[in-house]
Amino acid sequence: MSRRPNRTPLEDDGGYGEAFELEQQNDMHLDSLAAKVSALHSVSLNIHDNVTDQNRMLEGTSDTFNRFGNMFDRTRNQLTHTLATANSRFLCYLTLVLVFGVFGLYYTAKHILTSSADPPELQ
Repeated sequence: MSRRPNRTPLEDDGGYGEAFELEQQNDMHLDSLAAKVSALHSVSLNIHDNVTDQNRMLEGTSDTFNRFGNMFDRTRNQLTHTLATANSRFLCYLTLVLVFGVFGLYYTAKHILTSSADPPELQ
């Protein structure tokens, strides 16, 4: 944006005073517009940076879920293989351990959560 140099109005300028005043108003509007464009540019750069960061985070999350899926598939395949080759007594023991383990974790967590939720008694 190139501007014409400011001209000083003459006393008897033959109508140039109004043109000078209009040009000054145009210059003020150009300065205001330039400030707004600069602010919009800054906002657009911030948006671009945020989008880039969020895309990077989503890619990391996708990789994490893919690894989890692969581990789950391997575990499922190993359990299927174990169940196919195991005898019935082993399956009974495995089931009992899993059931008691789940109940043990439940009661332990319940005890910890209820004991930390109760305020200490004041004497």
